[in-house]
Amino acid sequence: MLAGWIDEAVAAGLPAPNAMTLATADADGIPHARTVLATTVDATGVVLHSSTPTTKTRDLAQNPHAAAVFHWPGLGRQVVLQGRAHELDAAASRAAYPTRPLQLKLLAWAYEELTPGLAAPDFAVETGAVERAFDAAAARPPAELTMPPSWTTVRLVADRVDFWRAGAELVPPNKTRFVLGAGGWRSFPVLP
Repeated sequence: MLAGWIDEAVAAGLPAPNAMTLATADADGIPHARTVLATTVDATGVVLHSSTPTTKTRDLAQNPHAAAVFHWPGLGRQVVLQGRAHELDAAASRAAYPTRPLQLKLLAWAYEELTPGLAAPDFAVETGAVERAFDAAAARPPAELTMPPSWTTVRLVADRVDFWRAGAELVPPNKTRFVLGAGGWRSFPVLP
């Protein structure tokens, strides 16, 4: 159903229909959220890509619980997922990397150059460092832009998914929750 809603957002011409806010928390329960692009949505979960170490990958290594929100205001829809996330093996990342837009490949190489020795949680760099590293990557021959060692793939496997639809002046919004249990998925309406 989520993939279908993304397809409808694409058909409606909405910007970044596969953008989602990913929320993680570190071992102390401190939450972090950021918007990322989902590259695959299927029965096995939602897949995204990142570099390591980043706040999201450090959080997930300490605490695999995560949540994500897809929001399409133009369609009056929202989907909230909760579950566990984990990094996939290097083969999954190698297969996905060539499909990424050039800008994201260059950014991955900028991360590769800048992250060694950076201290969490801030990952602070000097002003202009990201731009310089990005430009240096852009100056490399395309054949050298293979997957950097720090690039990784993460899958969020949901065990609870809420599908929310906006209402109208005389029509209430509605939300349907899907929960994965021992007998498979069950669904029921919940308060919006």
